[in-house]
Amino acid sequence: MRQEISIWFFCGVLLLSYGLVIFVEGIWELFHPLANPPVLYNLHAAIWWGAFLWISGLTYTLKFRPRRS
Repeated sequence: MRQEISIWFFCGVLLLSYGLVIFVEGIWELFHPLANPPVLYNLHAAIWWGAFLWISGLTYTLKFRPRRS
């Protein structure tokens, strides 16, 4: 009998991947500053947002991961 996989598991995987991409892009911007940075550039929102998405994705992925019965 096949077990269904929760949609929340896939949402967690997406959040993990998006969070990783945004976090790495934020780190890249940290070492390669923009020529004309936005007003709140010093807050490094990409790093914070990427880390938040990654942690949220890890939580969803671990909580709803498929298990063998």
